[in-house]
Amino acid sequence: MWSDYCRKIETTATGELKAIATISDQRRRGALAIAAVAMLLAAFVGTATNIAIPVLEEEFSGESLTHIAWVISGFSVTQVTFMLLGGRLADRIGRRRIFVIGLGVFAVGAALSAVAPSIDLVIAARVIQAIGVALVIPSSLAAVLPLYPKEQHGSVVSLWSSMGVLGAAAAPTVAAGLLEVSSWRVVFAIVVPIALAGMVLASKYMADDTVADRPPPLDLLGTVAGTLAIGGTTFAIVQGRAWGWFDARIVVVFFAAVIGAVFFVKSSRRHDEPLLDLALLGIPSFKVVTAASALLSTSTSATWFLYPLFLSDVWQYSNLEIGLAMTPGPATLVLCAPIAGKLVDRYGYRELLIAGGTLATVGTAWMAWRLRADGIYVTAFLPGTLSIGLGMAFMLGPANAAALRDITSDQLGAANAAFNTARSAFSAFGVAITTAMIGNAVVGDRIDEFRLGWWSMVGVMSLSPALLFFAYKPHRPQHERGLEGSDAPC
Repeated sequence: MWSDYCRKIETTATGELKAIATISDQRRRGALAIAAVAMLLAAFVGTATNIAIPVLEEEFSGESLTHIAWVISGFSVTQVTFMLLGGRLADRIGRRRIFVIGLGVFAVGAALSAVAPSIDLVIAARVIQAIGVALVIPSSLAAVLPLYPKEQHGSVVSLWSSMGVLGAAAAPTVAAGLLEVSSWRVVFAIVVPIALAGMVLASKYMADDTVADRPPPLDLLGTVAGTLAIGGTTFAIVQGRAWGWFDARIVVVFFAAVIGAVFFVKSSRRHDEPLLDLALLGIPSFKVVTAASALLSTSTSATWFLYPLFLSDVWQYSNLEIGLAMTPGPATLVLCAPIAGKLVDRYGYRELLIAGGTLATVGTAWMAWRLRADGIYVTAFLPGTLSIGLGMAFMLGPANAAALRDITSDQLGAANAAFNTARSAFSAFGVAITTAMIGNAVVGDRIDEFRLGWWSMVGVMSLSPALLFFAYKPHRPQHERGLEGSDAPC
């Protein structure tokens, strides 16, 4: 299986290099800008809604907080559930076409959210919006990478990923400002014109890679089973805290997800057009980096979840103070991401990824050690968040690029979707773990629980650089290899 994949890479590399040489720099930059802004929008809508929850609670006062929280949970579960399918459709039908369709679905969902008269319709509209995000994320990067030579992929993916972080980091401040001067409906509606503009510009700058011939039928059984497995697992993780981990409904959903996973694997092995080509899991660079990134996502999502709770509960910070206190970490990530991309292009992935995972682990350990009720922000909080931000700059985008380094162009959508699905699912798992750790403690007296949460994440996070150190094979940067081969270790 792996040897066949190597031969496939060798026969396509020369043709891809010739095609890239004919593309203008203006078109490349335009396509990357559109994809990066789309990533920013996807991250923004995933985070901004958190700030609007108290306002939604007031608007729909007859509804429980558990019900209203599905505005967030329904979005995240749907996004993770359909992202793998979105990547596969992009590879089969055309990346630009799926990207444009995804932006359209995204805009429709956002517009419906803004005008929904009931909380149930808000949740339904958010589900539609999440389906659009699940189409946009894998197709956006897959549409752009073939426009650039391999030696620039590290910089491209770092920029694309950092825009997602920028969107997530800016969302609380922007959403809070909008809520101050207008309504929660504006928080949903503000992304609609940007998404519509992206649809128009994508047709101008992104290459038309529409598949001319009708593709063979997709593995229907595997698609349904895989969607059930991913969606069921994510749902159980997200909802387990609210219902109880051993609630009959959670047990049934998790059992159904396991059954779905079994049928998914069996069907994928037999079908010529599976939802996920299992040959991808046999590519060492893809599986090692995806696993390491999933471990890091488990920890960083939990850490970011604990930040505002700690600052509010223990240090009694206001919402504005919390936003300002949390800004240095994401700012460091965004500022250093372009530098990380250039370092990858020059020196390769392995050392930078290990350094990034180590810095993030050290930063989290610093916070677990130093944060206490009488701690000082400059000496206790700031060094940790700066170290985590720098580590994520070295890890986030470069890991995505490293996972795709040995993937042929016709599998970029599915591979990118699988990578980001794993990262998103494990992020939800990290939040669920830390929620369980601190959920039963008395508000105002949770310092021990916060520190236990951070120390637990240090243990999980440290596995990421360790796995990369022992299992990730070094490779020479493209400029040292010339044209004698691709990135694949064939």
